Amino acid sequence: MSGGWLCPSDRDRARVLDASARVRKIRTIGSGIVGVTLVICTPWLGWWTLVLFAASAVNLLSVDWRMARSAHPERVSVSAILITLGLLACGVVASGGPSSPALPWLVLPGAMVAARFRPQVVVAALSITVAVILGVTLGCYPRRTLHDPVPVLATLALLVAVVAIVRALQEAEMHQRDEATVDPLTGLANRRQLADDLSAIWSKVDDEHQARLVLFDLDGFKAYNDNFGHLGGDMLLRRLAQAFKRAVDEGGCAYRLGGDEFCALLWADVGETMIGDCLQALSAVGEGFSITSSYGSVSLPAEASDTQMALQLADERMYAYKDSSRASAGKQTRDLALQILAAHEPELHSHASHVAELAEGVARRLGLSGPELADTVRAAELHDIGKVAIPYSLLHKAGPLDEHEWRLMRHHTVVGASILSAAPALARVADIVAATHERYDGSGYPRGLAGAEIPLASQIVFACDAFEAMISERPFGEAKAEVDALRELRACAGTQFDPRVVDAFAAEYAARRVAQLEARGMDESDDAHAPAAGAAIAVPTTPGPASLAHRPSARPAV
Repeated sequence: MSGGWLCPSDRDRARVLDASARVRKIRTIGSGIVGVTLVICTPWLGWWTLVLFAASAVNLLSVDWRMARSAHPERVSVSAILITLGLLACGVVASGGPSSPALPWLVLPGAMVAARFRPQVVVAALSITVAVILGVTLGCYPRRTLHDPVPVLATLALLVAVVAIVRALQEAEMHQRDEATVDPLTGLANRRQLADDLSAIWSKVDDEHQARLVLFDLDGFKAYNDNFGHLGGDMLLRRLAQAFKRAVDEGGCAYRLGGDEFCALLWADVGETMIGDCLQALSAVGEGFSITSSYGSVSLPAEASDTQMALQLADERMYAYKDSSRASAGKQTRDLALQILAAHEPELHSHASHVAELAEGVARRLGLSGPELADTVRAAELHDIGKVAIPYSLLHKAGPLDEHEWRLMRHHTVVGASILSAAPALARVADIVAATHERYDGSGYPRGLAGAEIPLASQIVFACDAFEAMISERPFGEAKAEVDALRELRACAGTQFDPRVVDAFAAEYAARRVAQLEARGMDESDDAHAPAAGAAIAVPTTPGPASLAHRPSARPAV
């Protein structure tokens, strides 16, 4: 039997190794019981017969050691089982054939195969075992067997029953494992299985034998889901998943990580051809829809030394792929929206740029990366897009706003989210923008969300927007000093702002301030009329051009 037929897939081979670990204790206990029984039965079996059975026990007990040192453990396992079957058969023949008390022990090798291998191998082992049982009884002792066939028939019935029970238990356990490691919608391996496979792959790869991790993300799927419903979306995902699995084929393993994210772990350092096949598989075009996919890949171990680094790098490259494409709908839509905002209100565009700069630094400190970081920056750039619907006179009104004007102004987040959601590529950004004026204590608008209900990206944009608004010149009041604005953020932590975001903002502000002062110190060291060092590091108490975040802008965050 070839190793390819015994275990045609890595999953089949893994089941053989896993079964060895699970049945080791039972096998040891069983071998001990059989050994004691053999010693008791020695007067009837004979010492020389005992040697055959002892050899079979030693063969089974050493199989794990041999499997661990073999490149084809499935072959070692089958060889050990066949040797055991042969030794037991010789012992049965030598101790009386159909009347041997060891005849039922011929069932054990078949049960071992049932616990380890796929159904085709089990059927073959069952056929071989039946042939051996008939050979050591009817073949060697025909008259005795025909005179009293009950022991033979009972042994055959026991063989079938034991194999069926072991197989049923094995299938039940595999089903439970599949539920934990297989995506129920598509049948692909899930994120948990990917984590297990990545943990195991580091011992198999080196500079000469590399693997490649490839992440895929569907573009346009949310719009498809909105237009055709969740049932239609599920049917499309199943169809794409099957095409994706065929594209990966035996070159690796295909995974669905959730939503519209897929992954392939390829066992060799493949070229762009296989990745192109996967991209083709994860695409669909029809009347009213177009689904494509973006990807990011990492070569293992050349470009990453652990699982977390590999996933993060692949994720970042996937989003870089999305953004780098000039045909990216999200990038084109974002650029168009920014141009509209700049034309409608140049100061709002400038304000949004500064908010985005701060938001990126704060988001990184809070551990955001890849798509989450990109969405946060985009939301910061576009958080005021809804103000294009606000009259110019209201945006620049010097006095306080009346109740009607406040209601209109507070509606800008809803308008902005509506504008952005019209572009499928900016759907996630729209959700962030919609919540950029929700307060941590639930007193914000438009939905009154609180705490963890508010997206982290929205809370980051809210804090950065508020800081920029406070330090900027406004039609109805003077700008605050940066230290006063920072003090205000801290005072409102836990009510208006998420305390985690405020802490991260303070750390980012301090780091930027230090970097700015160091750069200024280097410039002034070449100036003969430079001020004293103490003055150079003083934190400004009034806004001015040297202030880190002091930039002209529109009215405050509302």
